[in-house]
Amino acid sequence: MSVQPEDRTTIDMFAPNRPGRPRSNPYDRPVQTRMNKRVQRLRDKARGLHRLEVKLDSAMIERLDDVADQLNLSRADVIEQALRHWLHL
Repeated sequence: MSVQPEDRTTIDMFAPNRPGRPRSNPYDRPVQTRMNKRVQRLRDKARGLHRLEVKLDSAMIERLDDVADQLNLSRADVIEQALRHWLHL
């Protein structure tokens, strides 16, 4: 009988007893990250958002960060506003 890392029903069945404070999350870090990313993707999909990966020059990123700090926005918000303005939306 094998156990999958994401298995919620037999999580402690094969776990060795360890001294110290009990873990707040029974999954190891890579599994937690994978699960959190999946939940984030589903949350974004429900909001109608799509992922877009863009490679930009470091000078442009620095300028983008400056503008984001001045406007008290995130990079993504600054890029979205710039694209809306450029595309006349």
